[in-house]
Amino acid sequence: MRPTEAKEARASVFLLAGVATAPRFFEYCRKHVEQLCSACGWQADVQIIYPYGDHSRSLFAQVREVSGDVTRRFQAFRIGGRLAAQEIRKTYDGGRLILIGHSGGGAAAYQAARILDAAGQLGDCRIVQIGSPRVPITPEFRERVCYIHAVDELGRLKDPITKLGSWGGWTRSGFALPRWNGAKYAPAHIEPITVVGGHADYFRHDMPFVDAQQVSNMDKTIAKAWAWLQRAIQPPAQLE
Repeated sequence: MRPTEAKEARASVFLLAGVATAPRFFEYCRKHVEQLCSACGWQADVQIIYPYGDHSRSLFAQVREVSGDVTRRFQAFRIGGRLAAQEIRKTYDGGRLILIGHSGGGAAAYQAARILDAAGQLGDCRIVQIGSPRVPITPEFRERVCYIHAVDELGRLKDPITKLGSWGGWTRSGFALPRWNGAKYAPAHIEPITVVGGHADYFRHDMPFVDAQQVSNMDKTIAKAWAWLQRAIQPPAQLE
């Protein structure tokens, strides 16, 4: 294997938890992601990050920290993003980087990527936000972000956390008048998904979080994320 091919075969994958998450909640998901990476031919190092701590910390403190990662202002208060960036730096040395964040972890994943990018430490990065608040995405990152959210059988938003935050911004109309654009800072890729349960259940893998076709929430969620990742990372010629 040539050096270039060896580098392309490596992947650093991080699962980022949201607030009030149990310490071993992502273990089953981590093993599943490792298997998917192996099937893709990637030598993957899959790690779990708790940007806001686990369920033993104050919920109020965690929610306050998430709010700092969601807003476009107050750069000094990107607490979850900064902690995530610090954890990623411990093992990541460039190349393919995949960040999969649930709830506030999706906000922290995006902010961590921006911090690494500003420091010249970001390689080929893709970010998956699952059930996350709406974090304004800068134009240079739009194509790198996939946003997955739960909907009901009629396609309506089901997850209340995905209604928080905003992708909106002011633009000028054809008459040079300001106009509010609700999707100005939205990710380029937005994917709806149906799950059994609610916001905390995207990664549940056993009963009763299994649909009539015997597909678990976790299988649906990761399958949706992985389908996008393969399209986003591989050149079109390799997808045929």
